[in-house]
Amino acid sequence: MALPKRYAGQVPDITEVWESEGYFKFQMRIWLAQSKARNKLYKKPTATQLKEIEEALKLTPEDITELSIAKGHETNKLLRKIQSRLTPEAGNFIHLGNTSSDVLDTSLSLQIIESLDILKKDFTELSESLKKLAIAHKNTLQIGRSHGQHAIPQTFGRQVAGWYAEIKRSINRIAQAKETISVGKLSGEIGTHVFISPELEEETLTELGLKPDEAPTQIISRDRHAQVIALMAINSSTLARIAENIRHLAITEIGEVREPFESDQQGSSAMPHKRNPELCERIIGLDREVRSNMLAESGATKVLFERDMSHSSTERYVFPDVFGTLAYMTRLSKRIIDGLDVFPEKMKRNLEATHGAIYSSNLLNNLIATGKFSRTEAYDLVKKLAQKAIDDEIDLKTLASNDPKISGALDSKKLNELFDPKFYLKNIDIAFKRTGLIK
Repeated sequence: MALPKRYAGQVPDITEVWESEGYFKFQMRIWLAQSKARNKLYKKPTATQLKEIEEALKLTPEDITELSIAKGHETNKLLRKIQSRLTPEAGNFIHLGNTSSDVLDTSLSLQIIESLDILKKDFTELSESLKKLAIAHKNTLQIGRSHGQHAIPQTFGRQVAGWYAEIKRSINRIAQAKETISVGKLSGEIGTHVFISPELEEETLTELGLKPDEAPTQIISRDRHAQVIALMAINSSTLARIAENIRHLAITEIGEVREPFESDQQGSSAMPHKRNPELCERIIGLDREVRSNMLAESGATKVLFERDMSHSSTERYVFPDVFGTLAYMTRLSKRIIDGLDVFPEKMKRNLEATHGAIYSSNLLNNLIATGKFSRTEAYDLVKKLAQKAIDDEIDLKTLASNDPKISGALDSKKLNELFDPKFYLKNIDIAFKRTGLIK
């Protein structure tokens, strides 16, 4: 498996799918399903032979070790081992009419599907963690930021609701990927059903929960595989976006959240005070690894004529790497969200960092509403005062109250109302309702 042992040990279920034992196990499923389909359609192999075939398809750890040696024709080695355990009559039903890609590509589809099912569970669990966090902080005041600058008030729960919505779309992308890859190909040389009937192919694939690839070559069309990797790369980017935002919110000067930190953990070998957001940074780094595989798999679509082997070698890295890494990233993201420290008081203090300049949009729109200012005139006036509030650290409400043009248009009661953060939260429930977080 392409995933380093440091991370692979955290995702044993995915690792099992892609390591040698899982790799050959899925190939055995193809031959067993095909034998069952032959028995159902043609009564050959017989019921007795079918039981013998099923037993012969069970591989020992010693078999796996021998078959994993990168020497010779992989499928032929496997085929001969299975047939050596059977009578010639029963053994000849194995791989009858098939080409190697029938077995390898159809089993690859099954490996991908199982990996997608695991990822669906991981992303669903992450969505539940985000749901709890969003609801818990639905009314926790926080400054919204654009371009890294203070914008207008929102709530931390509203920010998390956005993350939750993206993870829900990630789950939809997993379903889309599964639909795309839920195909097999058991149609022999170059896919033209010369030595294997369409009926047998369809019956076998039904047994496996797959549909036939409509018009394959000797392999399943690789645009499907490229689409799966592209969809998973988008999911990876979503995890990285969440991690990036948490990392920035944890910057010392901001300090609104902090990722979990074990009591015996060290942020720096030299600076004992450091609590580096290393988990978030790990996710951000691993996202680059996942997305880099899009290039390799998009290149795999360029197969020469009815087949070549240019796709095969890279895919031994691409799929284990993408699924193993993404599963690890998702579980690490859940760990971060479940253990996230949130500091509402720091969020409240940060709201006041611009000395009320964040309420400039409310002041602007109310000045325009009086009918005494053009928009340009009102904008330039408020901009000048807001900048002065930031630069000279004087409250914008004070500056506005002392400005004759503004005080002549808005009384003190109205001015006080304009500098209440609750104004900006009047429709905060919309995102919660649209995402299904609340009814």
